[in-house]
Amino acid sequence: MTDSIFDVTAFDLKARSEAGAPLTLRHPKTGELLPAVIWLQGEDAENYRRTLRAQIDWQITERKLELTAAEMEERLIERLAAITLRFENIGRGGVVLDSRPETARALYREHLWIREQVAAFVEERANFLP
Repeated sequence: MTDSIFDVTAFDLKARSEAGAPLTLRHPKTGELLPAVIWLQGEDAENYRRTLRAQIDWQITERKLELTAAEMEERLIERLAAITLRFENIGRGGVVLDSRPETARALYREHLWIREQVAAFVEERANFLP
C-alpha cells in the first residue's frame, strides 16, 4: 500500500473545458499558423455533453438504429457549433464573423479543413489543461 493517492480533482477537465481555449487555425497546405483564432470549449463542457445527449435521445425516440454519413456529419457540426465561443480575425466575403451558433454551423459545413482542425482540437483534452 502506498502513502500517497492520486486525487482526480487535480484535473478538473469540465471546468477547464467550460472556460475554453484558443485554436489558431493552420494553413491547409503549409501548416503555417494563420492570424485566425477560434475559441472553443472542450468535449467535457456541458454544452457538448447536452448536445450529444439530445442527439442520442432523438435517435432512441425515433428508433433510428443507423445514421447516414450525412446525418453523422451534421451531428458533428451541431456539437462543434455548440462549443464554439467566438471567432477572432475570421471573416467571409469581407464581413467579420459573429459568434452565433448558426454562423459556426455554416462555417463548419462550408469549410471542411476548418471543421477538421476544430474537431481534432476539442478532442484533445491536453488543449484545455495548463
